[in-house]
Amino acid sequence: MIFDENTAITDNEKLPIGAPLTVLRYKTIKKSSSLGWWSAVVLLEDHGKKLVCFYRWHKKKGEWKRDKKLPFRNASDWVLFRTAIEEFIPSLDEPGKQTLQG
Repeated sequence: MIFDENTAITDNEKLPIGAPLTVLRYKTIKKSSSLGWWSAVVLLEDHGKKLVCFYRWHKKKGEWKRDKKLPFRNASDWVLFRTAIEEFIPSLDEPGKQTLQG
């Protein structure tokens, strides 16, 4: 069994990913069982190929169901996202500056 690398998560709940995917490592980003949301970054193997994926699950009827999955198959996939995100991050500290795109 693979354990969560986020040491703040102590519930030992099984990561809701099954065959044919093999979880190699994972780290919870945020988890709220009371609100029913769980997000994590997962290193996994799918048919012999490694991927890093961002997952988000929602708990419905007592069971975690996948809500989102964002796979990164190689370093260039990640660089595209990281570059775009880093361009927007400084805007988070700029109060009152909002633009609507039409």
